[in-house]
Amino acid sequence: MKKLLIVLSLFFLFYSLHSQTKIRPNVVLILTDDQGYGDLGYHKNPDIKTPTIDTFAEESIRFNNFYVSPVCAPTRASLMTGRYNIRTGVFDTFSGGSIMASSEITIAELLRDSGYTTGHFGKWHLGSNYPSRPQDQGFETSVWNTGGAIGKAGDPFNYYKKDSSYFNPVIWKNGEKYQSTGYCADVWTDEAIQFIKNNHNMPFFVYLAYNTPHQPLQLPKEYYDLYKGKEINEEYYRNKGIYVHGMTEKDKEDARKVYGMVTNIDDNLNRLFKELKKNRLYENTIIIFMTDNGPAQYRYTGGFKGKKSMVQEGGIHVPFYMKLPKGMMKIKEVNERFAHIDVLPTIANLCDIQINEDLKLDGVSMLPFLNVSTTQKLERPLFFEWQRSYPEKYKNMAVIKNGFKLIGNTGEDAAISQFELYNLNEDPYESVNIIDQQPKVSNELKNEIDKWYFDIMHSPNIIDLPRIIIGNDLEKTTILNRNDARGIQEIRDQDDIHVSWDVLIENTGEYKVSCYFLNKLEHEGKLYFRIGNKNVSIENKNTGIQKLVFDRVLLDEGKFTIDSWYSISITSYLTPFYLEIERLK
Repeated sequence: MKKLLIVLSLFFLFYSLHSQTKIRPNVVLILTDDQGYGDLGYHKNPDIKTPTIDTFAEESIRFNNFYVSPVCAPTRASLMTGRYNIRTGVFDTFSGGSIMASSEITIAELLRDSGYTTGHFGKWHLGSNYPSRPQDQGFETSVWNTGGAIGKAGDPFNYYKKDSSYFNPVIWKNGEKYQSTGYCADVWTDEAIQFIKNNHNMPFFVYLAYNTPHQPLQLPKEYYDLYKGKEINEEYYRNKGIYVHGMTEKDKEDARKVYGMVTNIDDNLNRLFKELKKNRLYENTIIIFMTDNGPAQYRYTGGFKGKKSMVQEGGIHVPFYMKLPKGMMKIKEVNERFAHIDVLPTIANLCDIQINEDLKLDGVSMLPFLNVSTTQKLERPLFFEWQRSYPEKYKNMAVIKNGFKLIGNTGEDAAISQFELYNLNEDPYESVNIIDQQPKVSNELKNEIDKWYFDIMHSPNIIDLPRIIIGNDLEKTTILNRNDARGIQEIRDQDDIHVSWDVLIENTGEYKVSCYFLNKLEHEGKLYFRIGNKNVSIENKNTGIQKLVFDRVLLDEGKFTIDSWYSISITSYLTPFYLEIERLK
């Protein structure tokens, strides 16, 4: 009898725990790449077909004033951590500026440690090597591409495919190189759906980060044909907003391709939502749809001024729709200004996860504002900036507070009259600069920028930038790509510039160092590999090859800078396209 009671007690305990697990909301975070506010039918774009997202917007809470950073990696760093990107060590999209510090705690780590299974599918753009990969930052399943965009300089495995890099791309799946089949956005969705099928009996977190419609503008023929030859209604665009940049013929053709890529995303989301509904998960899943910045090309923006890379509204004001589990929806629209830094605390709040104060979040939970009776108002400032290399004070920098927006596109010693000020509550399209009419507000906002700039630029991760770790058991072969190389502001695929990588050698030992060049070598020369104050070199008499190898190099533990160059003459050299460093023992 005693044994029976014990068995029954264990059964009811298991049943209770299992039931609690079942009612915990799943989380699906969808992020698209370079899709602007105007790239949706729901935002009155007459030329694009997005029926799935439009319907989802109707079913969701719509945040009418939601903000992100002007470019990719900074938005992703803030989204994952709830902190301004500079604090995480991320200050750019390449040139070594998009490696997130491993000390940062991500939303994936918070959810994983609270019993969720976590999966990331698509673009990461926060570091290609240990310890900054998605699997190092809380994602138990990860399927992703290195660098920023597929086929660009940070992705050497698809770089040479050029106009077909988005098709059958070589990607990384749970730490292993993987040859995928199909169009990239379809691949990410397939993997996310399979993850949901495998984990539908437990709470899960899916971060589905499409790399489309980012350049290169490649898309399946059937989606291009949907818009091929379509007349772009530029007059409508202009009449719908105070600001619409004039579109060249190339802009119009680019818009057709982008619209086809977005329709492909829409169809993929239809597949994803059907899978959730089929498994009776849709009603108990928090689903967020958002984009990472404004459009990279000039097209319809819903009237907002500017585009990607700019701190004007067109560059940072994006769609944000959030569907809550059944019974939690109390409101349909939110006009309060929120941003990417607020997503982590909001998800944690919705999933009943306590956040340690040591995380020092910049964001706040949106949950108190999702009630129809709320009278709360946020009076905090929101800050935005971006440029190549580190932030330069007042250059492409903005602050929004209490409806006013101050923009700096000037130098550090500039007078306040050289700034721009807008009242977004009355002028959301930034059409009338009122800097001369509101001197008190202008100076107060400038002081906010001063305090914020001083604060973020004294963050530990920007003072001591994240390093790539070499020799760890979790990544025995390290690939140093151009996206993570440091040097000049515009490191891409140039073969005649000096680049370097900041690394930490974790284990003293022998390593194999392979140097891959952009093109086949046409001249004899000498290859140098330098780490700290140690040089090794080899003579090369062969032409027509693209790889030179140091079979065994002894590397000592410690922090170093790595670089390499192929000397042809005193004044002529080539820089390897990427390096591969394999720990031998």
